[in-house]
Amino acid sequence: MSLDEDKDPCEVCRVETATTIPSGGFDGIHQSCPRCGEFRVSGTALAIMGRGLGKERRAVLSGWVRNQNTLGSIPLITSDSLKTILSTPVPPVMERTEMLLLEAEKGLKNLGDTFNINEPRFLAATYSSSSQDVDYLLRILRDQGLAEARAMGGECEILPGGYIHLDELRGKGSGSSSGFVAMSFHADLNEIYSDGFQIGIMEAGYEPVRMDRVEHINRIDDEIIRQINSSKFVVADFTGHRGGVYFEAGYAMGVGLPVFWTCKKSDMGNLHFDIRQFNCIDWGSSSELADRLQVRLEAVLGKGPKARNA
Repeated sequence: MSLDEDKDPCEVCRVETATTIPSGGFDGIHQSCPRCGEFRVSGTALAIMGRGLGKERRAVLSGWVRNQNTLGSIPLITSDSLKTILSTPVPPVMERTEMLLLEAEKGLKNLGDTFNINEPRFLAATYSSSSQDVDYLLRILRDQGLAEARAMGGECEILPGGYIHLDELRGKGSGSSSGFVAMSFHADLNEIYSDGFQIGIMEAGYEPVRMDRVEHINRIDDEIIRQINSSKFVVADFTGHRGGVYFEAGYAMGVGLPVFWTCKKSDMGNLHFDIRQFNCIDWGSSSELADRLQVRLEAVLGKGPKARNA
């Protein structure tokens, strides 16, 4: 098969040409797009996406995929999660300028290196539906003394004030919008994650992260610690009673992160004695889990920065 035969229109943005990756029997499509990033879409979600989504909603979907990639995850878009993603608002303008600055730094090896604002990744990273939006966000960065264009053709540079601002952004640990999901990776629970945990967390205004969907080259235990440390909270599901979940929940408690406890109703009787003292969400279906987890997150943490009415 030639390289060209692997290229298809991106199912998310419908603008760029994406690489289609063999799905291995998965009922859907797996693609990598220079604008959106890497993602998987179920067959039912593909059918919905093919019904004429406007460019503004596709920009939101594209931005969500790239943000999931930034968090280290290759997301799966299902028919249920698609509805949640498309209903989220475009982030505020100032947040989008920060997204542009963070994206610009990626891949730069030295201070003073340049980036090209015309690369399609900046459209997705800033939830923009046109290059005009990206140019306007760059003008805001210029007016703030953070970044500016250097030459024709899109060549730009992060200014000294921009690097100082990036350090400040990275120092906002409590401002994290991600929630780490510790759970069994058994195939029977994939739908529970996509249509339960993922939707509940997103509806509350946060970004879900699951370890088996994080791309990395580190030792697995080191990467788990890194992901938990960069999260705002941990959701620990004890269905199947995996030892790793007990460890991850315990570590999160040790560093002072809120832990939200969940377990399938039929498995509640097997919970360890030390866990039974916590207020555990006992779920029976993915929809019940999504609803109850959203309510619990909003009650304890408040609505996250990505909530529709935040």
